[in-house]
Amino acid sequence: MNERARSVLVGLFAGLAPLLLLDLARVLQDAVFADPGGTSVWWPIACFVGVGAIAAFGVSAARGDRLVAVVAIAVLLLAALPSVATSSPAWLPSLPLVTDSFASQAVAFAVVGAYAYALARGPRA
Repeated sequence: MNERARSVLVGLFAGLAPLLLLDLARVLQDAVFADPGGTSVWWPIACFVGVGAIAAFGVSAARGDRLVAVVAIAVLLLAALPSVATSSPAWLPSLPLVTDSFASQAVAFAVVGAYAYALARGPRA
């Protein structure tokens, strides 16, 4: 596989997977509130731990290849910015993955910060 294509695919994974896990955590948390005996409270926590693990993978991949960080940051910002904008610009897609929940917004922007750090540091040890 071409090195650039691999970098873009890894960046897409590093950007989309945390968003999908945040959405799953929201759904599971709603299920816990609706029927506490129906599902365990540990499943949303496992989703947040998964977001952290994927962010760690993304940071390590981005330290070796800056294109990974650029693609992941772009994906995360395209999904997270409409959730905090008072009036969303027409060119931003309105994805329901990052909701108005402060926890989802905070985690999404924390992952953006981690990838930005990896982008700024580059391959230095």
